[in-house]
Amino acid sequence: MFFVVTGNGRNGTVVVTCDSAAAALEKAHQLDTEGIIDLLITDADGLQHAPAEFDRLYVAQTS
Repeated sequence: MFFVVTGNGRNGTVVVTCDSAAAALEKAHQLDTEGIIDLLITDADGLQHAPAEFDRLYVAQTS
């Protein structure tokens, strides 16, 4: 399963793929600290989630 993290930066759209939910959430937090805005994480079903919602749905359940 893979996840796609997207956001908007000064130089345009940022797109990063991750192979786990935890990696996607970590990347979203990293991008947030770098000033990337409008962050969304897309799951394998094509549903988009804000990082906090994604954490609650995917990461917090597996911890």
